Amino acid sequence: MRRALYRIFLRLVKVYMDLRQKLFMRLYFNRRKANLVGADLSFLDLRGADLSGANLREANLMRADLSHVDLTNANLLAADLSGARLIGADLSGAQLTGCAVTAVQLRQAKSLEGVTLPNGQQYAGELKLPVKVVDSSNAAKYGAINLAWRDLRGRDLRAADLANANLRGANLSGVDLSDVNLNGANLYGCNLGETILHRADLRGADLLTANLNNADLSQADLTSALITENQLATVSSLAGSILPDGSVRQ
Repeated sequence: MRRALYRIFLRLVKVYMDLRQKLFMRLYFNRRKANLVGADLSFLDLRGADLSGANLREANLMRADLSHVDLTNANLLAADLSGARLIGADLSGAQLTGCAVTAVQLRQAKSLEGVTLPNGQQYAGELKLPVKVVDSSNAAKYGAINLAWRDLRGRDLRAADLANANLRGANLSGVDLSDVNLNGANLYGCNLGETILHRADLRGADLLTANLNNADLSQADLTSALITENQLATVSSLAGSILPDGSVRQ
């Protein structure tokens, strides 16, 4: 009985995904592809689509198939490309600042000429990005600590080793994370409001859409971290911190 219900459930999911794909392509994509700010395009099959010059700022492209898509001069600022396929995609001149994407994915692309990388630097023939897979479904495979969506308020995590940990959507509001190792951690959508991240190692961490309101990031190392200027503007202190581009905030 359970197996039969499970098969029915899978069929319904497939029908839903097929319908979503068709409706999106016919009623939304063809009419508004020039402006897709914040659009949910996750899991969609967009193979071969023309998205040249499209505004995909903060769009959700998680697990989307973007194989051979034309993304020349597209705006992908702070977009989520976790798990997206970029085989043969043309990213010439694209804006990827703050975009959640790995070097492994970008190496699949047809062209990266003139691309602005997630760390805000121009592509110069070499990728210096985290090669980890940041989506939570791969946490077990890569042996990372999985604390996704957990309420961790009140925990003592000072100097904890959380390198490559999956903390996606976790609530760490007000927690003292002084000297914590969050190198390569997935903090996407995490609540870090009023959190103390003094001297924290956040190199290569994914902080996109995380709440950093009044967080203390003094002397933190944010080298190559995925984070936007708008987020950094909400913190209480960046004194002595190393910013994603490698510069030091005085």
